[in-house]
Amino acid sequence: MIKNRKKIIMSIILSLSFLSYFNVKCYALNEEDKLDKLIFNKNIQKKLQSNIKELSNILEIKKNKDSEIVSVSFVENNYMSKIDNEKAEVIQIEDRIKNLNKELEDSIIDSVRLEKSIEEEKVSVLEENNIEFVKGCWPLESYKDISSPYGYRIHPISKVKDFHRGIDIPAPKNTEILSSDDGIVVFSGMQNGYGNVVKIKHFDGKKTVYAHNTLNLVSEGDVVKKGQVIGKVGSTGDSTGNHVHFESIVNDKNINPIYSINK
Repeated sequence: MIKNRKKIIMSIILSLSFLSYFNVKCYALNEEDKLDKLIFNKNIQKKLQSNIKELSNILEIKKNKDSEIVSVSFVENNYMSKIDNEKAEVIQIEDRIKNLNKELEDSIIDSVRLEKSIEEEKVSVLEENNIEFVKGCWPLESYKDISSPYGYRIHPISKVKDFHRGIDIPAPKNTEILSSDDGIVVFSGMQNGYGNVVKIKHFDGKKTVYAHNTLNLVSEGDVVKKGQVIGKVGSTGDSTGNHVHFESIVNDKNINPIYSINK
């Protein structure tokens, strides 16, 4: 049992050392490389959290065992030596947990800086190209989390890297989907990959897309108002769960939707 625990500890140390080696902080990267690094950081963070949890469980078992041993009044000398070894191993595990927590903190900070850098570059591009539009409302009233951001990612179904042209906002099935702004519905129907999708052209020139709907409540040619219910959240098309895939298109180019709506 002790040998197995030591193997687990050593495998964790080696795997995390390998990850740390590749966790290089560098911001002189293009957008695709930065997004790749964000994906890599996310995987590192999951691994770190898993290993911290595993080591913490081992530490708890060892500490409980030490408490039982200390409660014994008389023990042989060779047993005392074993206790000392156990205590040294506890200290080693505690130090490793501390180091892993520091690595996790550094990785999270690195991710935040990368996200901020990408955001600043996007805003700069919009300003340089004089791209203007009116910010709309968030497409779901009570659900603000983003399960898959805009940019390069590992596709949840194909498991290959591709460019995600919108953001995914998870919500229960049949949650109302809102038009982000006033406009005219230019498409409402089924589309490969998107499932049930609604596309709206707004009066400031931008377009928005709402996909994977369980139901569309508007038709092509309908004039819609900001905040109007246009569909219901679903999981149609290429989807792994109930959410709305939301896109913003300005000057016929996809932009990060979070720049076009108020959260």
